[in-house]
Amino acid sequence: MNSWTLASLPPTSLIMCSRNRPKLLAETIESVLQGDEVPTELVVVDQSDAPHPTLATLKTDRPCEIRYLWTHSVGLSRARNTGIATAQHCILAIIDDDMFVTSTWFGSLIRALLNAGECTVVTGRVLPTVAEVPGGFVPTFMPSEVPAVYEGRIGTDVLAGGHMATYRPILDAVGGFDERLGAGAEFPAADDNDLGFRLRTVVKSRPQKK
Repeated sequence: MNSWTLASLPPTSLIMCSRNRPKLLAETIESVLQGDEVPTELVVVDQSDAPHPTLATLKTDRPCEIRYLWTHSVGLSRARNTGIATAQHCILAIIDDDMFVTSTWFGSLIRALLNAGECTVVTGRVLPTVAEVPGGFVPTFMPSEVPAVYEGRIGTDVLAGGHMATYRPILDAVGGFDERLGAGAEFPAADDNDLGFRLRTVVKSRPQKK
């Protein structure tokens, strides 16, 4: 067993992308920083029309460097690729800007990756909260608590692009996210489906409980 799984985590980068959702973004960052363990750095790629009013100067007493990038680019996949390129560490995690995480979430996610090996991507549960507006719904969630390992072409989509962790060489091997896909792109969906499909040619994907 890797010694990192027994004590502190190795250096990690958490990437979070956002566009015109300043309140949700700030609340997600707050939930991450309140965790039992935090990433070595948090890379925020903000494609909003205007810079966030507070995040550029946000400081924390946690051992986490906050790096805020306001960009004029458009498209979730492009933002994620920017975050990946900007991140300083080999172990990369990605989370959406509208999530609340449990106190044990980050440590559990990274240890699952460490235990699974370097040719692996891990993902996990994504649960809906109470609707913010009448009739609101979560278009994509993953409620299963049953661990599973996927290899090769399996005929189903198992990767949650907004809740995943892997090693940089894995993403480099497949060229990252396809910038033609995802929110804000020409084809505004299936970015994580496509990435998961391409990753299956080189890695195994293993869901873990959030």
